[in-house]
Amino acid sequence: MMIDPKHYTSGRIAVANLSALIESLEHRRGEGATFVDLFSLSKLLFLRGDLLGRIADHDQAEVVANEAVALSPGMGSAFYIRARLAGRFHRFEEATALLDQATAAGHTRQGIDAEKAALLQATGQYREALVLRERLAMDDPGIHTLGALASLLAEMGEWLAAEARYVSALDADNGVSPLPCGQLLFEWGVNAMRRGDLDRAEAMFAELGAILPAHVPGHGHRAEVALARGQLDLAAALITPLLEISDDPEYRATYSEILAARGDGEAAVSEAERAAAEYELLLARRPEAYADHAAAFFMGVGNRPQRAVELTSANWKLRDTPRSRSLLDEALRNAQQVSLVQGGAA
Repeated sequence: MMIDPKHYTSGRIAVANLSALIESLEHRRGEGATFVDLFSLSKLLFLRGDLLGRIADHDQAEVVANEAVALSPGMGSAFYIRARLAGRFHRFEEATALLDQATAAGHTRQGIDAEKAALLQATGQYREALVLRERLAMDDPGIHTLGALASLLAEMGEWLAAEARYVSALDADNGVSPLPCGQLLFEWGVNAMRRGDLDRAEAMFAELGAILPAHVPGHGHRAEVALARGQLDLAAALITPLLEISDDPEYRATYSEILAARGDGEAAVSEAERAAAEYELLLARRPEAYADHAAAFFMGVGNRPQRAVELTSANWKLRDTPRSRSLLDEALRNAQQVSLVQGGAA
């Protein structure tokens, strides 16, 4: 292993402590919380939602963040929080405008630059994002800034440089909480998957599982790696528990793929139909945030190629990145092939 698990607090204890802190702040919220209490609670709910794949936590985090905005000590803070919310749910133009307003209202440069870098990266403006990421990492070389720089370099295709920054980020982690390290390993593994390096991805997700066993997206992506390798029993063992923990349809979609690969077509269709209904509910509420994941589902086991084209087109208009273009091209090719097959059958 690359990481000594003894370096960190037990992952189970860390997640339990996170939930206990959320519960404490929720109690304080009911008694009249301060702006700082609410802003902290919102961030912690987003964090737990990311760790446990809980969309309900993200929804609650948004509610609490808006309560914080109402108590904000200044317009800069209010615009900044609203910009973070818009960016989190992929409303990128709105987020950019709000960041500009936060800047004009005097919000701190470091916070603004970190959010601006994330928005530039999300929308494919990599060179502009790189300038900010490099400056942030130079000013404060920690696991968060170096890890963010690494993930940007990975998206840019600079894999060797990204690997070096990931290692530097781990070396810079002098805390005892496994949560920042866990998130870095997850991003490292996801970028390895996107590059097609399944061995590297598996190694990262295995490391993640050792220090933070409750990390739901890590198990979900590890199941995808196992499925891609034909390790169907391992894939099923990894994904099945997540169906009870998470309310994200991504894991049910993966489960459907595993069932199909095992030859259980009837169960696969049933699970895919459930996932499709759940995705449509999410898309009705947050179309920008779920367009790409839903598109990948409908292109595959969801078996609605035209819906996939609609969603990949919408996603590409939101952010013109290599990945969004590739997803759109794949959806168009898939829809054309299905049309040709159906035409031939007719």
